[in-house]
Parts: sequence; structure tokens; C-alpha cells
Amino acid sequence: MFSFFRTPLLLAAALTTSLAGAASLDFGASYAPAGGTLLQDGVFRVGVQDVQIAGFGLAAGLGTRGLDAALSRSLVLPGLGVVRVRADGAAQYTGGLRGGLSLSGTAGPIALTLTARAWNAGLTRFDPLARWAELAPDLRDNGAALGVAARYRLNREVVLNVAGDLGGQSSLLAQAELRQEALNYRLGLRAGQGVLGVAAGVTYTDPDSGLNAALDLLAGPDTLGLSGHLGLDGALGEGSSVRVFAAYEPWRSTSEVLRYGAQASLVVGTGTLNLEGYGGSRGAGQQGFGLKVRYLLPLEAPERDQGGQETPAQP
Repeated sequence: MFSFFRTPLLLAAALTTSLAGAASLDFGASYAPAGGTLLQDGVFRVGVQDVQIAGFGLAAGLGTRGLDAALSRSLVLPGLGVVRVRADGAAQYTGGLRGGLSLSGTAGPIALTLTARAWNAGLTRFDPLARWAELAPDLRDNGAALGVAARYRLNREVVLNVAGDLGGQSSLLAQAELRQEALNYRLGLRAGQGVLGVAAGVTYTDPDSGLNAALDLLAGPDTLGLSGHLGLDGALGEGSSVRVFAAYEPWRSTSEVLRYGAQASLVVGTGTLNLEGYGGSRGAGQQGFGLKVRYLLPLEAPERDQGGQETPAQP
């Protein structure tokens, strides 16, 4: 069993000594029973986040199923605003590949995001828990997808949003959002392959208590969808958070129709510990669940002032 963990652990040791400028080390382990042994159904990964190289941000990891990396950069263009570019990829030891590119930017009241993805290996071959993500993933074994999201702020209270996907189940969502103090209201329409309905939702946010909650409904002649989440910051101490979510979307054909999960984050030592549990189903008799543990360890411990309070580490 030691050989199962030996390579990732050796990588972590090497990264600790050679990448002192990295923001943090990232250790993770996940498990979703699928009829195999613990080692077959589990995944262990170690990586780094926010390594700065020539103005680019690098994240990379090595796991028991494969390798992954992401490269990103933000640029300020005079007269246009901020533009962000991100490219990511993953390779499985057995030969599966996944890759993606995203481009986002803002110019005054307008924000635009474009994404493109292609793969020849299903997402769950890299991460067995990904099938129950809050935002429905494309679970096809191979394929490609394009996405676009645009936001236009009419004024401080009204925002127009449009998001579209072209892929295994293409659809378009257009909504108007009304923001009033702690409440945000949404109303619009979703249309596409196998889906047509009115989309409505509300979000409540209270910065003082750390409470945030949302509920969204999609209803049409042959369409039904219901999703929501509830979160609370500081529930497990300073710097902590807890969150639960659920989504029931029987109109989806490329993802699980029922997805739910619980997430908790808390400060442990000089790092942050994340505990997550997920579950869901595609239909009757196809229930599943999974667990994930993740620990983020900063390579530069925060300094403390004379009163014992943490202060940001100096570059």
C-alpha cells in the first residue's frame, strides 16, 4: 500500500523545497464506492497552487490516476478593462486526456466569459466525485463543449444575464436580476434540447451573520428543476464555513438528475482543512455517494504582530 502513496508524497517533499514562492501545497483524497477495492475506487492527489512564473499563475498536481495543470494570467488593457485567460489540462496514466480554455473580461458595465473544452475520457475517471457537483457537469465519455456568459449592469439594482452552452445538451438561459439590499431576485427563461421553462430564483445574503441562501426553480410544460444552497461563515470558528446544496433537474441528459452535498472548511494549524460529502442519482436504483478530504498548507506561514494577531506574510 505504501507504493500507492509514495510518488505523490515524494513530489510534495520536492515541491516544498524547490517552490518556496508558491502560495500553498494542496493535499487531497477522495473515495466513491464503485464495486472495487479501496485503492481502485479512491484517489490521492498532491499539488501546488498560485505559483507565480513570469507573470503567470500556475497550479499543478500529481495523483494516483493522473496529472493535471492550469496556467492563468490577468491583463489590464487600457480602455477595455481586465482580461483573464486560463488554460487547463489533465492526463490519465491510462491515456485519457481533458483540456479547456477560458477567456473573460470586463469593460465598464459589461462582463463576458467564453469557454471551450474537449476530452476523450469521462470526468469521473479523473475525479469520481465530480458527477455530483453542484453545477451539473457533462459526464459523456468523450466530446467537446462551448460556453458563453454575458452580464450587463443597467444600474445599481438591475443586471441582465445570458448564459449558453453548446455541447451534449445545448441550452440558453436569459435572466434579469433585481438587487435590493440583502435580497437578489431572478426571473427569465431557459430553452434548449429537452428543456423549456420559466426560470425564477432568489438569493439572501447577510454579511454580518455570514448567512447566505439561494433557491431556484425551473418550470415548463415538460420541464422541472429545483436547486438551492445554504451556507454559514464562521460556524466552526474564525475563518471557517459550512455549506449544503441540492439540485433536482430531471430534464438533464448528460449529468446526474439528482445531486446533493455538504462542505465544511476550517482552520487547522497553519492551513485549511476541507471536508466534503456528495451524493446523487441518475434514476431509480442508481444512487451513489462519495467523500473528499483536502488540506491546503501555505508555504509561507503568516507573521504575527506583538498582540499575537496574524498579519499577511511579506513577499
